[in-house]
Amino acid sequence: MTRDIPTILVVEDVLSEGVLRKMLRHFDPKFSVISCLGREGYGFIKKNLPAFNRAANEVCYVIMTDLDDNGCAPTLRKLWHPEPFHPNLLFRISVVEVEAWLLAHCRGFARFLGIPRDRIPVESHRIRHPKEFIIELARDSTKQSIRESLVPRKTRRGRVGPDYNGCLLYFVDRYWSFQAARNNSDSLDRALKACETYRADFSR
Repeated sequence: MTRDIPTILVVEDVLSEGVLRKMLRHFDPKFSVISCLGREGYGFIKKNLPAFNRAANEVCYVIMTDLDDNGCAPTLRKLWHPEPFHPNLLFRISVVEVEAWLLAHCRGFARFLGIPRDRIPVESHRIRHPKEFIIELARDSTKQSIRESLVPRKTRRGRVGPDYNGCLLYFVDRYWSFQAARNNSDSLDRALKACETYRADFSR
């Protein structure tokens, strides 16, 4: 019988956590998430990456950050951690933001928002600011609850609506198909392939 893989997630925010948890539930051997660290932006990940790499001889780490405006994924990876990663540590970069992985399931996201399918480009990684793009789409949503959750209120500070994460986490749980999305997102496809081919090595 295949043993579950004890796994620690390290993420920038709760939305990334929800995305990773959904993905990892579908692999065999199963990634058994025992803890999630971070949710404090990329600074926490960058600062602690060497420590996570050292600790990976005892537990699997799945770490995800956004590329944002940092050029390309290989450059960011080399800048943050020039040394090779332990085989038990999976470090993945979403291009450009994790929201682009959600938008890559174009049909599902359009249905969720209640907007025409052609409003969302197939190559979602080419959207420069996916978060802002989602908010603009939400302004035209036929669903009042979507507009109220995602669109910032004029009377309040903030770049996003009052239930931005909660609303998108609902989409991830009920609508998002990462298998459909991977066809339109190279960074998501590479992340899934890394999980599919992962083999734990705790012998070091």
